[in-house]
Amino acid sequence: MTQTPNPPAGWYPQGGQERWWDGTAWSDNFRPLGSEQAMFQPVQQPAYGQPQYAQPQYAQPQYGAPQPYAVQPVQQSHTLRNVLIVLGVLSLLFVGGCVAVVAVIGNKVNDAINDDSVGGPNNPMTITEGKAFDVRGFKYSDGWSITQGPVSQTLSIDDLKVTNERGKADRLDVKINLLNANEVMATAFCVYSDGFAKIPEHTTVSVDCTSSDTLPTAYDKITIQDAI
Repeated sequence: MTQTPNPPAGWYPQGGQERWWDGTAWSDNFRPLGSEQAMFQPVQQPAYGQPQYAQPQYAQPQYGAPQPYAVQPVQQSHTLRNVLIVLGVLSLLFVGGCVAVVAVIGNKVNDAINDDSVGGPNNPMTITEGKAFDVRGFKYSDGWSITQGPVSQTLSIDDLKVTNERGKADRLDVKINLLNANEVMATAFCVYSDGFAKIPEHTTVSVDCTSSDTLPTAYDKITIQDAI
C-alpha cells in the first residue's frame, strides 16, 4: 500500500491567521492571515495511480493553552486632579480673603494713626468736671463727677451720660485722664454696655467707667480721647 506523503513546509490558514507547517508537524509560529501568499498547494486531480497530497487539517487548540484576548485600556482616575483643583481654588479664596481683611484693618489703623481731630486718639480734649462737652458727635451731658471708690480708693467717674449724634450707630470707647503738670496721674476707661455694643443714633445712654489707678491727691487737668 502506498503511503500518502505530507504537504510541503509553508504557511497555512488556521483559525483566522496563518500557522507554519514544517513539513512534518505544526509549529508554534503564527502570523496574520494574508501577510503573504500562503504556501498552500491546492489539491489537483492527479492521473490515475499518482499519489495525492492531503490538505493539512486545521489543528484544534490544546486544552489550557493561552488564548489571545483584547487588552482593555486602563481607565485613568481624575479624582486626585479634581481634589487638587478644588484645594487650589480654596487656597486662592482664602488668600484673597486674608488680603482683604488685612487691607481693611490696615486702613483702619492708618486712619487712627493719622486722626488729629480734637478728642481723637492722637489729640486729647480738655474737659471740666461736671460740664457738658462734645467729642466728635458724642454729646456728653453735664452733672458728671470724679470720685473715689469707697473700698479700693481708685478713680471713679459717676453719672456720665452721652447722646449719639454721629449720624450712625457707633461704639463708645474712650479714656479720661487726670494730669498734673502734663503728667498722667490716673486713667479711667469708659464704654457703653460691654464695649462692643453700638449706641443707636439720637439715643442717650449711661457710660460705665472703670480704673485700676488710685485717685490722685492733686491734678490740674482732665482730658478725654477716643481709645479707638
